[in-house]
Amino acid sequence: MLHVVISAKDDRNRTVTNIGDFFRASILTREEEGGGKQTGRKKEIGGSGAVGIITDHQNGTYTATFRLLWEGEVTIRIQLVHPRQAIDFIERNIRRYPIDLVAFQKRYVVGHDTVDTQCNVDPVIFKNTSAVCNYSDPHAGVWWYCEKAASISCNTPGYHSILRYKEVNDMDRELFRSGNGALKMLISGSPSKISVGRGRDPLVNRGRCVRGLVIPQISGFYQRGVWNSLVCKNRHFSSQLGWQQCLQGKTLHFMGDSTIRQWWEHLVRILKMTETHIPEAKHSTGPLLAQDPVHNITVNFRIHGPPLRAEWTRTFHIKYVVNAIDEIEGGPSDVVGLTIWAHFTSYPVEVYKQRMEAVRAAIERLLHRSPETLVVIKSANTRMGNELISGDWLAHKLDLMMREMFRGMDVVLVDVWEMTIAQHWHGDAIHPAEDIVVQELEFLCTFICPL
Repeated sequence: MLHVVISAKDDRNRTVTNIGDFFRASILTREEEGGGKQTGRKKEIGGSGAVGIITDHQNGTYTATFRLLWEGEVTIRIQLVHPRQAIDFIERNIRRYPIDLVAFQKRYVVGHDTVDTQCNVDPVIFKNTSAVCNYSDPHAGVWWYCEKAASISCNTPGYHSILRYKEVNDMDRELFRSGNGALKMLISGSPSKISVGRGRDPLVNRGRCVRGLVIPQISGFYQRGVWNSLVCKNRHFSSQLGWQQCLQGKTLHFMGDSTIRQWWEHLVRILKMTETHIPEAKHSTGPLLAQDPVHNITVNFRIHGPPLRAEWTRTFHIKYVVNAIDEIEGGPSDVVGLTIWAHFTSYPVEVYKQRMEAVRAAIERLLHRSPETLVVIKSANTRMGNELISGDWLAHKLDLMMREMFRGMDVVLVDVWEMTIAQHWHGDAIHPAEDIVVQELEFLCTFICPL
């Protein structure tokens, strides 16, 4: 094990007794390939990497703990994502604008005209409106309201879309400008690199990947760009045939946001599946359906429903996740993949908690009626974005709640948060790069057809 001590200091080198700074820690070994003859530049390709565990000692010092998992020169990477003061600012902003950091709308088409009405999780935001359409579904953990349009029934189908983000003033924008210390600043220290000798192979004695395994804080690592689970023997496919043999006879139901839509997209591409066009459905929000009739593989995607920061989507195509889960009969041929987080970061955590409690109850019902159904929870991933509405601190909070919500259940966690921090050859992105997503799917498949 490697332990690195981090001290928080101000610009005069005085120790600052911050409590709760948001750090990331990782170790890495870079792999490069030669550039072209003209430029002579080298391009970084998938290297080796693993996360470290941060311990806050509540006195301005922190410890990053690493497992040394491969041989060679290793670089220590410590990143201050946000100091405590920036986190406090983000939290105050959520308390100040608990509903309206993001606004939504429903559109009706009446002849050649359109009528737009504002929507959100609480009707109190509609200050000048007396009549309200209530689209809430307590069974699904959803509270959702829209202004009522004059002479149009609330039951009239329409279109849902994002309306606007709350304007960020120049002072707030400057606070989170890259390089000013409030946003993802690399921390220098000594030594910055160490040499690791040959040790015991960390991948020996791994068992089969089955549900119910205890997931350690460091659950895997990359070696030359390949993800290795420390929990169990994970799969990597070298051909399309391997994927087809693993997934033969399976129906996969992916539900949530666009980060799990990537699972649908890459499986369809890898398996060269035939997509069935659903009238008036948008690719970004679905529903999406693809099939491989030769191997009897079906892959579905369904968006989780409002709040939904999306382009115009027909409301009759939107179904809350709980209700979609309740419609699945389940069985050994069914796989349910789920992630919900990216569209909830602008709200107080209570809004998210209500939704996820209902989702947990729906999964419990599914596993009760069909214990052989495989349920997979995809964690959040790192990203870049407006830190006051959708940044890593807000995503991290929801991710921790999601993990706690499903703790002790007979489900599988795909820890994409760890997988995106451990890699260093792509930047943070709401939609991780292809090589990362494919390895997320390979880990999923490990539980469908264990080694």
